[in-house]
Amino acid sequence: MAKRPAPVSGVYERTPGSDIWSARIRVNRKLVRKSFGRGPRGRADAIAWVEKARTIKRTGEGVLPATAKRPVLTTAEVAALGESNAITVGRLCDEFDRYVREHPEEYRDQTNPPKRTAEIRESFGDRAVAKLKPSEIEDWLDKIQKQRSLANGTVNKMRGTFSMLFKHGKRRDLINVNPAADVPLRDVGHCIIERFLSADEEKRLREVLQRKIDCHDSFKQPEVRKQAIHRLLEFEVSLKSGMRRSEQYNLRWGDVDFDRRVMRLRQTKNGKPRNAYIIDDVAVALKQLRDLDLERRDRSADQPNKSPEDVVFAKAENKKWWQAALDEAKIRNYRWHDNRHTFCSRLVQAGVHLKVVQEAAGHASIASTMRYAHFAPSQVVDAMAVLNAKRDDDTTQHRGTERSRSSRNV
Repeated sequence: MAKRPAPVSGVYERTPGSDIWSARIRVNRKLVRKSFGRGPRGRADAIAWVEKARTIKRTGEGVLPATAKRPVLTTAEVAALGESNAITVGRLCDEFDRYVREHPEEYRDQTNPPKRTAEIRESFGDRAVAKLKPSEIEDWLDKIQKQRSLANGTVNKMRGTFSMLFKHGKRRDLINVNPAADVPLRDVGHCIIERFLSADEEKRLREVLQRKIDCHDSFKQPEVRKQAIHRLLEFEVSLKSGMRRSEQYNLRWGDVDFDRRVMRLRQTKNGKPRNAYIIDDVAVALKQLRDLDLERRDRSADQPNKSPEDVVFAKAENKKWWQAALDEAKIRNYRWHDNRHTFCSRLVQAGVHLKVVQEAAGHASIASTMRYAHFAPSQVVDAMAVLNAKRDDDTTQHRGTERSRSSRNV
């Protein structure tokens, strides 16, 4: 009696002992079964079919059949033969745009993602996803960067949207590939320097913001004056609470607890709620904001103000006035986000333990906190002074003392 062949997972006789072979694979949580005929030839075809399907499922390089009538095709076979029912990039763009519109809490930016998908649709809309290669995406990103002189960070956002299209398509069981995942990100770190606000820079900036307040009469221009006051208070809260910009401008009065001295941040960068803490200066600024009662206005008839009525900060757009204030104060290479660097740096420069700084800033790890907490140069020089050669006079000690005094004033 001939020895029965070793079993292969997914390959079976539909009727045991019939020697008629079939194979099955699971595609999008559903079983797809296909018959291959009788005898050794039928069994070999079934094994080849199921192994090819598993390779594509594992690598993502190809198209799996949704029914037994459709073939299992590798990416190369799809490129050569085509596929009439292939999912196109345009279809993925439509699906993703619909998801963005229906989930405004997840995608608070309802403007830029659709703009980027529209640009992707224009260039790749009729292309089958399975035929699209990472090299094509990378070449296209290089092309638009050169044509429009885009920064690397902007190109990375376009690449991220491209990748998100495929990720969403996989979640919707439309595709099982993501060619954008193999496209490398552009380097954005070589132009970023460690930055925190010095005492002199803060003084100049506050003087600029105060002049904006003083130049508007409280009787003739009450609303404009209130807006100028609002800007100074925005800066005060940012500098002394360490909140991210999105956290600050999504804060609502119902989440401000003056008694427990915390602000409950429900919309954060990583999606996990956390507390920001209220020191005396922040409490004063928040109460002034509450008493300010700044009038809320729509930007235009076709662009209404969509922020909730109970948000703490009535003005959620600081890009224009902030940069203008920095220019007038002659402060260079400083962003709103660097207020957060200043917050962490001043805590660590005052001798606060890194674990406390981590909790105050809401960082996930000490490593994250260390990227934000910068020592003043004079502090580093003083610490390194232990390496100086010993001298008979006290010149070195005197210089170290002077630096220590100056660092405490930063």
